[in-house]
Amino acid sequence: MSPVPVALLTDMTSAAAISVLAAARGLPNTIFFVSDSTALDRVFEHFDADRPWPGRLVGFYSDVIVPRRYLDAMALEPVNIHPAPPEYPGKRALEFALGDRCQSYGVTAHVMTLPVDSGPILTVQRFAVTPGMTEQALRYLTWRAGFALMFGLLPTLAQDLPLTADPNHQWGTRDCSEAAWRAVRDSGATTS
Repeated sequence: MSPVPVALLTDMTSAAAISVLAAARGLPNTIFFVSDSTALDRVFEHFDADRPWPGRLVGFYSDVIVPRRYLDAMALEPVNIHPAPPEYPGKRALEFALGDRCQSYGVTAHVMTLPVDSGPILTVQRFAVTPGMTEQALRYLTWRAGFALMFGLLPTLAQDLPLTADPNHQWGTRDCSEAAWRAVRDSGATTS
């Protein structure tokens, strides 16, 4: 069990905050920022399934879909932090949850696989949604929960150990994709 490099596939502000969280946890890892597909290409240009990259890729609220060849070129399971609970897989989860007038929401940490938002779930962090909560308030609580989840998971993600899925959590079958959201929005229908 030793520290490994962690590549954060996210935006610059989140990468900086997560790096500070890692330092606060006393983690000695090299944590670096991967902003987009081009930066991801640079990380994996010399690695493949026969010569895997020795670190861990962690997607944090990223829209970048990691190609299968990169998923296969990792020695350690890549992880995604999805800004929704498992019953809302997909890019437009928050909008569907608001339309459903959900009473709770949260964030999900899962092993990154294809198709997206389908890998084994490691943990879920939930919070209550109050009646009449605005989209902005729900987004704030979702970001806050995501950073809290990352803070808790960082010591595990920063080690060269296999991850353990939580069998109590399974993905829902709802389609919360961009296309599904456009279809609902364009039809004027409700999401429930």
